Amino acid sequence: MFRIVLRREILHNLYSLRFLISLALVIVVFAAGAVSFARSQAADLERYRETQGLFLSDMRELAAQNASELAVRRQTFSLAPRANAFISDAKEKHLPNALVFSAWNVFAFENKSGSANPFLKRFDELSWTFITSLIVSFITLLFTFDGVSGEKESKTLALSLANPVSRGVLLAGKLASAVLCVTAIVTAGVLISLIAVLILGPGGFTAALAGEVAGFLALAALLAGTFAAFGLFASVVSRSSNVSLLLALSFWLAFAVVVPNSSTFVAKSFFPIPSSESVQKNVIAAFDDLNKSAPPGSWSMNSGNPFLPQHELRANLQTKRLQAEKGIRDAYYGAMFRQFERTRLATALSPVSLFEYLAEAAAGGGYPRFRKAWEDMHVYQGQLLSFFKALDAADPESPHWYNPHENVSTTRKPVAFEKIPQFEEKPMPLAARVAPALKYLLINAFVLSFVYLLTFLLFVRYDVR
Repeated sequence: MFRIVLRREILHNLYSLRFLISLALVIVVFAAGAVSFARSQAADLERYRETQGLFLSDMRELAAQNASELAVRRQTFSLAPRANAFISDAKEKHLPNALVFSAWNVFAFENKSGSANPFLKRFDELSWTFITSLIVSFITLLFTFDGVSGEKESKTLALSLANPVSRGVLLAGKLASAVLCVTAIVTAGVLISLIAVLILGPGGFTAALAGEVAGFLALAALLAGTFAAFGLFASVVSRSSNVSLLLALSFWLAFAVVVPNSSTFVAKSFFPIPSSESVQKNVIAAFDDLNKSAPPGSWSMNSGNPFLPQHELRANLQTKRLQAEKGIRDAYYGAMFRQFERTRLATALSPVSLFEYLAEAAAGGGYPRFRKAWEDMHVYQGQLLSFFKALDAADPESPHWYNPHENVSTTRKPVAFEKIPQFEEKPMPLAARVAPALKYLLINAFVLSFVYLLTFLLFVRYDVR
């Protein structure tokens, strides 16, 4: 019986004008997004190659001067543009994409948009995630808002229930048919976009990309199921299709516009963190305390003889200053990360926000990608420091007084660039993608189940006359 109901509902949707219009709209927008991505990706890759070339050139010059200069100089490593950003741009143009480090510390992160004119920065890309979260969620509501109230007005609901079919089967058939039809529309758009990207872009089709595409389609089906449940809920609680349409539009505005764009307000109101100015004041205060308690001569500088005792005093003071600043700033960065994560949980009330977070993880980009790069850079910094200390220990002309900011009391010999360990951003493994997404997946499953169960309970008591 479920198959009969499902087939009837699918045919009803397929032969409707809204299906054809939705299909054409999605294909056009997906194709436009693919062309836009291919053009911007070429420019982003060229800009990244220039930035990375300058980074390696600077490191090569520092190594040719001496190993200490290489160790103490702050350098900036930029993250490469993702080849699969057409799946989910993950708002990476607004997330940190450059890490500032030396052999002694990972100091900070930066955002480098690469835009020559800041007024021309784009706030949203036509990625698959953006298109699906806004357009497809709206289309799903159009397929379901009159699934019950509309049939009641046309007198076909009572006729359907006059047959040996339960209300639960009828409701499940309406939900499943909407999900299948919307997923078919998304799949058509995805295929058109994927073909265009592969033709216009520099990348090729890989097994990893195939898995990411399959994961995205599964998440799109989950989004469609969630909004289909809300659409049917609007249809059940309303006695006319006009009222159910207004209620469905209210759901879409709340979940696709209001909640996702309230993150800044939520963060500042419920999860405040210290300002950067107060953090800088704490750093300056810590420096002042260390300077006052430092032995006399700690700030003396004489580059002629690196074995003078004041160089040891200076190195000790600089090390203490570095450790003090690192503790303050690392605590600040930790507060920033916690604020961001808690804000995401708060905005997870929206199925659109949940879908964006899940798609971000499926594509291996966005915040999870940045956190992995941030943590990997700390590991690399430790490796670079160990490499430098080994070089210094092998130099009998060095006093071995480690100064994290100056090159006066450690080895002054150059080092071959080829021997220097290099940092490489590694793709996110499956486990690293699933772990941060699991809680959002569970929340989405709960929301879908709760709304559908509530809709079912209301539909059981629904007056079809």
